[in-house]
Amino acid sequence: MTKLLIRLFIKNSSQTQDHEVRQRYGLLGGLVGIICNLILFGAKSVAGVLTSSVSITADAFNNLSDAGSSIVTLVGFKMSGKPADDKHPFGHGRIEYISGLMVSMAILLMGIELVRSSFEKIIHPEAAEFNLLSVIILIVSIVIKLWMGLFNRKLGKIIDSATLKATAMDSISDVAATSTVLLGIVISTLTKTSIDGYAGLAVALFILYTGFMTARETLNLLLGEAPSAEFVRAIEKEVLSYEDVVGIHDLIVHNYGPGRSVVSLHAEVPCHIDILKIHDTIDNIERDLKKKFDCECVIHMDPIATDDQKVNSVHQKVAVLVKLIDPSVTIHDFRMVEGTSHTNLIFDVVVPHKFRLNDEQVVDAVRSAVKTMDESYEVVINVDKTYVYKDL
Repeated sequence: MTKLLIRLFIKNSSQTQDHEVRQRYGLLGGLVGIICNLILFGAKSVAGVLTSSVSITADAFNNLSDAGSSIVTLVGFKMSGKPADDKHPFGHGRIEYISGLMVSMAILLMGIELVRSSFEKIIHPEAAEFNLLSVIILIVSIVIKLWMGLFNRKLGKIIDSATLKATAMDSISDVAATSTVLLGIVISTLTKTSIDGYAGLAVALFILYTGFMTARETLNLLLGEAPSAEFVRAIEKEVLSYEDVVGIHDLIVHNYGPGRSVVSLHAEVPCHIDILKIHDTIDNIERDLKKKFDCECVIHMDPIATDDQKVNSVHQKVAVLVKLIDPSVTIHDFRMVEGTSHTNLIFDVVVPHKFRLNDEQVVDAVRSAVKTMDESYEVVINVDKTYVYKDL
């Protein structure tokens, strides 16, 4: 069914890096969500009236909120597809994240309201009436919501959309919520005990949990989440494939929305190489990265001595000493300037965020370690923070 809908409504569906194709995926997910959730809202509202069940009515309004969320998703994808302009040189892609956050807020508000109505039902219980049509409606709803969850999850994976993944998660939690309502009706009928309010409270808690999880994910994206380790490794592999590049560091990925990334990095190159030649190589790398990974790229060249045995030997010894301070600490941009009275060792030290030592303590520890090699060595150090990339 999913493949059929994609084939019917999305032209060039395999070209997911195309912003227009991506937008069509979002619009398809939004339209399917609106239609299905409005149908479910109408059917469950009838079932709620027939049984006088607050849990079924709560589940019905949950579907109505989902329909509203789908409208927000649809509008969000439409607006995020707007091209760049003078005020937004990297486009409007982050609107998709904002729409995802709005969906989360709507889910949370609905959950809070359902908690209130469920507590009222617990305090003032009323027996829910068994109705076969209502049971059938709930079973059909579970099947439809399960399909919607799988449908949105597949679309979300295809275009790597946090909004569609959040929608999929919402649908799967709705399956659990509606199953709880159905179980409550069966237990109430068999035991002649009203647990309708408790079932409604369980539904509300499912909704609140979903809203919290989706809000956390979209907030992380808006605040600036670390890129995936897979993406970082792919960038590193591509840059290091050029023979004139001997190392890279300080790789940073700025996310301006899906498919709108800016990558900056430092490329270590031999200091003796012709400047015009290596400049041409760096230009080629930037162009190739943009073509292959659909990102803007800025590369800073760091010249290093690769054919000086003394510098290389001291570099390796310092790197080993630094590792003794902590295995997570590394160095780069190593240079050696010899004088008559002392020798300056100039390099950057990279430590993790929330490291056990502050920057001043790091410098003191490295200085003390280097002095064990030679008292004439003086260190000129810049302390950087490492970027931890999220694993898949």
